[in-house]
Amino acid sequence: MGKNNKFYYRKKNKPQQNDANEVLVNYSQEQLDLTLDDLKISDSTKQLLSSNHIEKAYDLVKRTEKDMYKVQGLNKKILLEIKDRLKDAGLELKKDAEQEKKPENNSQKNKKDNKAESGAQKNQPKEKESKSKFGLSEKSSQKEQPKKDSKKTEEIIQPQDGLRKVMKGGKWGYSDGSKIVIPTMYDEIFAFKEDFAVVEINEKCGFIDKENNMVIPADYDLAMSFSEGLALVCKGEKCGYINKNNEVVIPFEYDAGTPFEEGEAKVKKDGKWATLTKEGQLTWI
Repeated sequence: MGKNNKFYYRKKNKPQQNDANEVLVNYSQEQLDLTLDDLKISDSTKQLLSSNHIEKAYDLVKRTEKDMYKVQGLNKKILLEIKDRLKDAGLELKKDAEQEKKPENNSQKNKKDNKAESGAQKNQPKEKESKSKFGLSEKSSQKEQPKKDSKKTEEIIQPQDGLRKVMKGGKWGYSDGSKIVIPTMYDEIFAFKEDFAVVEINEKCGFIDKENNMVIPADYDLAMSFSEGLALVCKGEKCGYINKNNEVVIPFEYDAGTPFEEGEAKVKKDGKWATLTKEGQLTWI
């Protein structure tokens, strides 16, 4: 599930009215009411989305790509599947603010084109906007020099406990603001919680400590951050809970789950949700 940062159990927030209107204007009610089954979402992806209370097309089209990456466990492969299934149904994720900017009129475009031709970038092909492995835009600015040393460029994401998530060469790591403290070697990396962070490498998830030691091997298909000493991990279609010694505390017999909070977690089995204690006791909801 990089699969980490996935399955948070929380009440649905009512969408902002302007967002709802935006969606309703673009699509029919029939499209918005399509379920994940209607969209032909794969079982593993459906499990991830359902555990985050994403059940219908409406829950998807009101979100941007950046919103989707806030779902624990969601990675590029999963996002591409979601976008493809939405496209098949004539839908798409909500565009972010930059995407929604109005296109330039012809006179503005011609002025910029003429300026570019007469400047240092003459005879240089226009750089296309590319998407990083995790959906972040890497669009080059017109103010940048025509040639950039890619080794010196890095993309910085929000600080986490004094660390900043950075990308170099398509890989993620952490910086303390002055130097790289976790090498940019992972396909995805998540925030440190209880001194461990989930990392994804070669489409498998494991855990590192703050010295970048792989304390739990990347053997899992999905993983969540540790909470109260336990972490939800998945192998194939089933989920269970491990401790920091990588020992299975709760067997792999659930279809979805949430982090432990105040000694309890929510788990899904055979289409039903239950409250689970650390001792393995179930109370069906």
